[in-house]
Amino acid sequence: MTIRPVDQVPTTDPRSLSLVDLTACLELADNREWPYEDRKWDFLLRVGQGYGIADAAGKLAASAVLTRFGGLAAISMVLVADRYEGRGLGKRIMRHLIAEADDSVVTLYATSNGRPLYEKLGFQAVSVCEVILGRFTAAAPNTTRLATAHDLPGILKLDAEVLGVDRTHVLTRLSEYADRIRVVERDGAITGYAAASRAMSTQDHVQVGPVIAQDEADARALIADLAEGGRIRLDLDPRQPDLLAWGKENGLEVLFQATSMVLGGVPLPGDRTRLFAPLLQAIG
Repeated sequence: MTIRPVDQVPTTDPRSLSLVDLTACLELADNREWPYEDRKWDFLLRVGQGYGIADAAGKLAASAVLTRFGGLAAISMVLVADRYEGRGLGKRIMRHLIAEADDSVVTLYATSNGRPLYEKLGFQAVSVCEVILGRFTAAAPNTTRLATAHDLPGILKLDAEVLGVDRTHVLTRLSEYADRIRVVERDGAITGYAAASRAMSTQDHVQVGPVIAQDEADARALIADLAEGGRIRLDLDPRQPDLLAWGKENGLEVLFQATSMVLGGVPLPGDRTRLFAPLLQAIG
């Protein structure tokens, strides 16, 4: 019987990743059987700061992305190659990102696999996210309209009110990532907006998010107008039971559940009663 030698755990500090490392990130994701989300990785490496740990052969052994918005920082894409699983790389890269976030409120979405590590590092669950996917059957009310470049100031103002931070550097790139963006306008002011985006080039569905609206009726209108009868994914908080039930009644089925966590359990900024779905779990 041949015994496979144990790979030596990398001892180098995490280094910054850039778009040059996109292929390596995708290879690492594939190693952990994550989807080939090339457009999502590209977007995150542009609006956030990626970090990675390489092994002796120069292969990416661990990764994570930190996206900062003033006093808020989101951690995402935390991956460790299977050959180094359980050997401390996840904890090491997480501690590096927490240090980089400085005194910001640090948040992330956790799967059941990642949650034990995050809890050991001091993260506390604040809510649950139900991921639902399918061909959306509700008719589009056509009460929203496609966004234009002139809507950006209004979108930025609304987003800052709801999230409690300035996400200009992300939202100015949203049109590059999103297939389409729609808005609700009343009395000349943007009161709601939502986007539909594909995480991978060949994806057969779009993820609808963010969904920001003054009430659930406008949130439903934005979602239905963006869906256009196609396959969509929605990440919804079960604390919005009517919206979740509406999605399920219209062809969407539960795919998986994730947990929203915050370091130290401190309150998130903003008026999140108007946030019906995040842009991405990676960003919030």
